[in-house]
Amino acid sequence: MRPWHLLPLLALAGFFLPGSGPPADRGAPRIWLTTTPVRPIEARLSVPEADVHRPYAPVRGVEQAIPVPLRELARLESLGDRSGIAASYLVHGDPQQALAHLNLAPPSPSRDSDRAAAAFVLGRHDDALSLLDGALDARPRHPQALWNRALVLRELGLTLLAASAFEGVAALDEPGWSTEALEQARALRAAERRRADTWLKTRDAVLSLVGDPAAPIPLEDARRLPGTARAHFYDAVRTAPTAARVRALLPLAELLDRAFGSQVLADYTRRVAARDFSRRGPLAVEYAKLVRRAHPAPAAFIQRLRAAGETDLLLGALLLRLDVPREPAEVEALTRGWDDPWMGVLAQEELARLEELAGRSWQSSQRLRDTLRACREQELGLRCLDLQRRMSHHATTANRLAEAEELARASWREARRLGEWGQEGFAIRALGQAARYQFRVAPAKAYLEEFLERSPGDCDARNYVHRNLAALAMMRLRPAEARLALDRAQECTPTVGLVGAWILADLGRLDPRPSDEELLRRELAQVHPDRDPPGRRVLATLIAGRFTVERDREAGKVLLRQAIAEAEPLLRHSADARDARAVAYQTLAVSAGVAGAFAEVPAVVAEQLGVTAPERCVLAAAMEAERMVVVVRGPDGAVRGHHDASRREPLGDDLSGLVPRELVALLRRCEQVDVLAAPPLDSRGGLLPPDIAWRYRVGAAPPKAPSPAPPPLHVVVANVETPASLRLARLSSWESAPAPAGHSLELTGMHATPSRVLEAMTRATDIEFHAHGVVDRSLSDATVIALAPEHDGRYGLTAEAIRQTRLEGSPMVLLGACSAARLPPLLHQTSSLPQAFVGAGARAVFAATVDIPDSAGRFFQAVRERIRAGTMPAIALRQERLLWLREQPDARWVSRVLLYE
Repeated sequence: MRPWHLLPLLALAGFFLPGSGPPADRGAPRIWLTTTPVRPIEARLSVPEADVHRPYAPVRGVEQAIPVPLRELARLESLGDRSGIAASYLVHGDPQQALAHLNLAPPSPSRDSDRAAAAFVLGRHDDALSLLDGALDARPRHPQALWNRALVLRELGLTLLAASAFEGVAALDEPGWSTEALEQARALRAAERRRADTWLKTRDAVLSLVGDPAAPIPLEDARRLPGTARAHFYDAVRTAPTAARVRALLPLAELLDRAFGSQVLADYTRRVAARDFSRRGPLAVEYAKLVRRAHPAPAAFIQRLRAAGETDLLLGALLLRLDVPREPAEVEALTRGWDDPWMGVLAQEELARLEELAGRSWQSSQRLRDTLRACREQELGLRCLDLQRRMSHHATTANRLAEAEELARASWREARRLGEWGQEGFAIRALGQAARYQFRVAPAKAYLEEFLERSPGDCDARNYVHRNLAALAMMRLRPAEARLALDRAQECTPTVGLVGAWILADLGRLDPRPSDEELLRRELAQVHPDRDPPGRRVLATLIAGRFTVERDREAGKVLLRQAIAEAEPLLRHSADARDARAVAYQTLAVSAGVAGAFAEVPAVVAEQLGVTAPERCVLAAAMEAERMVVVVRGPDGAVRGHHDASRREPLGDDLSGLVPRELVALLRRCEQVDVLAAPPLDSRGGLLPPDIAWRYRVGAAPPKAPSPAPPPLHVVVANVETPASLRLARLSSWESAPAPAGHSLELTGMHATPSRVLEAMTRATDIEFHAHGVVDRSLSDATVIALAPEHDGRYGLTAEAIRQTRLEGSPMVLLGACSAARLPPLLHQTSSLPQAFVGAGARAVFAATVDIPDSAGRFFQAVRERIRAGTMPAIALRQERLLWLREQPDARWVSRVLLYE
């Protein structure tokens, strides 16, 4: 990845002819184009002289760019005015140069607002929103940040939240800006109200059919939104108390059949109308109570339906009351006689849910994928987008967050296309959950708040949003904010679910209340095998252990060990179980540190990583929320430890200084140090200083049967032709000693596809990657190595694909990919490229956590040559690192090259 170089303004200014004009001052209009009749960008800038209100006119077609006034900018650079220079670049259409200067400006809310403006122009809306939320945290009434946040929310499609933000700007009463803000807010609300009114009118009209025999048949509304009408049509038939009322629904059935190209609804209506209503009528009236959630004994009613032979009522009741036990065979039998694809999709969703409850997560996921394919083939509209939204939730709980986000976005797009405004809100909620699990706090908060704006007066929505906002607050280590959100969640619905119970386990330590334990126990008691899959039940055990260990360490350890044991058989298919196991180990390690039982920590962390804890020259580290424990054993094997609970901000990418100096000093006499670091510490650099030889120890592939050593094969991936849309420069291979004839394989250009690279890797004894690392959540939740596209467009080599490969040659892997070790933040787990390589059989992996320059090839090549000469990898890395830092003190990136073995 080539570093961005600032334009040398002073040098360029020297090319202007003498006498071409006096040096510009900060008020020169042409620096910021403030005399033009319209403003060139929609965002606002924090430089007062550039923040002049005029109407905004988007650029249309090809327009000649106005050149940047270099002489004037050179004057600003001589004054160190980075914000002024950045503002000029922004209005002249060069946001990248603007960002380069802003990154050198002193931190402030105004700088972050301007950085957000540049990110907005570049279409990086998540980044912009995060910057703006930070600016407004520091200065809540910052005019430019408020305005820019409204723009970002509007572009994200969060219309009601954007309107509220524009109204906040209007309240500042700024000339010009307030008027435009009010106009924007009114336009956004009016457009959203028209769409919402259309959907609400149809929904209410069809819902009135359920249990109201006198309600008119809403044919025109159904014609406008056939998906919403069909979704509620079945219950209209089921709740009809007489055959005459059922027959009155026939015109609606025929209209919907025409809309979906079938006759299944008319056939269903006629079949029901022919039933004996002296028996069915009372059951239909009782069924209406079930729909309204007013039935006093749902389980007993369902049992009577089983004996009554009214199969459509029974299937509807089972789909309404998921807490009533049922077998998959019963659901399959109830749908077997129906030739209705809509009900078939609902039945498949229910069968997938039952598979999830039984711990068969993979089968459940595959069933849902197959069902979505069939749903799309049959063009079932609303049913498909609702299925996508449910699949997004399923993928989120499975930590398949890229898939979850794409499914939710697809559901949202389809809902907008079909006019299904109500479904849009659920898709937006699903996006909020996917973002929360990815630690993308600002977008998660925005999606959740938009969902709440769309659900005024809905207690369930309010409870859901505020308990998830509480979770976001705890992720940012803000216990008071989390407590307030949890209180608001309970204002009209007392339950807080497992999410709330998890938060209570932390608040019980950070902001305790006497009532916490009773509330937590009550929530955990709600977890039940008939409603919750095995992974969630393991989470309940974990939460109980996390809460208890703070009050009774021994009892808490028993529960945490129980959670690990319960998770073990579920690890392959349950992300909840994997999360529970990881956090249980974290809590065991940290609670040992709290108790001063430092000798326990290395063994606990090693057990989690699947390695053996060395007796000497080892550093073990674990963290949980605000707490961290580090333990060292020096050359003499003596145990020293440190526990800290003072952190008030989320963990950063650089761990420098996290290990106290007195503990580092104990390791300096070690030839090399093994670092046992539990997630999320194991994908960050700086844990130990650069003058110590150290390596991350991670779990290796299972031992393989003895076999002859494969012949040497040096695989090089370089000069890759990545998709043009990525705009990535080719990276050439490094100069290296020539490999023996016939034992070198270079994959370049269009031939360096993921499938070819994976196939070559299986036989390699040395692997070099000279490629870019990118974050593409549609492919993986870890960094992806960008390669040449396959015939289907897939271009990324992912950690998931590597982990499924067996590296027979136990290769040494050099990842020249920029930021190859960097891990996008997730809630509990890590999944990185280096760990995937070691897990697949690599004996050592070198990777960086930061962007590296093209000159890094010489560094990695020198490290490899030292290893070939017999030096241990960690020592070779330390030696070359120190050499580079002596010769090139600004090459700080070498300290962010990590070794995994």
